Amino acid sequence: MSITEIEMTLPTSQTHRTIRIHRPPHLDPSEALPVIYMHDGQNVFSGETASFGKGWEIHLALQQTQIPAMVVAIDSPEDGMDRYDDYAPWSDEALLMRTAYPSHRKSIGGNGKVYMDWIIRELKPYIDANYATRPDDTTMIGSSMGGVISLYGLFAYPEVITRVAALSTAGWANFSSLLEFIERSPSLSATHRCYMDVGTKEVSGPMTETDYLHTNDVLARAVEQKLTQSRYTIIPEAIHHETAWAERLPDILRYLFPSS
Repeated sequence: MSITEIEMTLPTSQTHRTIRIHRPPHLDPSEALPVIYMHDGQNVFSGETASFGKGWEIHLALQQTQIPAMVVAIDSPEDGMDRYDDYAPWSDEALLMRTAYPSHRKSIGGNGKVYMDWIIRELKPYIDANYATRPDDTTMIGSSMGGVISLYGLFAYPEVITRVAALSTAGWANFSSLLEFIERSPSLSATHRCYMDVGTKEVSGPMTETDYLHTNDVLARAVEQKLTQSRYTIIPEAIHHETAWAERLPDILRYLFPSS
């Protein structure tokens, strides 16, 4: 597995963050490839770096599907509160319900817009300048809170992001704000694709299977009104974990890249 690691400073926290970059080694370095940007980058490849001992192993999924694409995986903060800050475009009470709210913090969430703007205006230009890419062919994939920020990115920057996969989206976070944002957004073009899914056994903290299923159902219906190419799948018995996401990743990639 060929991975290049770089360090960049994020404006959300002014801390260094590891960016993991993978190009399939069998492809010519000069071949322009679409780029897949992924959140929780420490979980994207090997379980050795993953937060919970299991990685998505997207490099193996790309091998299996023979999809020519490169991956740019952005590590999330080690502190869970900082992760919510980065991946939530808005601050809301649902985030406080989900987490052990520290008394020294006055708010949680709300840095997602700055984080996404950094990806679009700083990280992506760096990648396009230093690697052979297709600048107009950009995909974003995330799970849980990474699904929240990925859906936001699709509708905030549709001129840049053309494909999104939001797995097991933590739809209870920023639910009303995200739903309103999608509903007020213009319809996207026929070139845009969005994949969403949720398992029937998803729980996290006080959030139940019903919380995940209901919020994903509503968000998916809103997305379907804006795209001609969208898919929403309910996965029987699937849990909220990297093992489940890794298992369905090959089929997701095939949906996002149908001509590959």
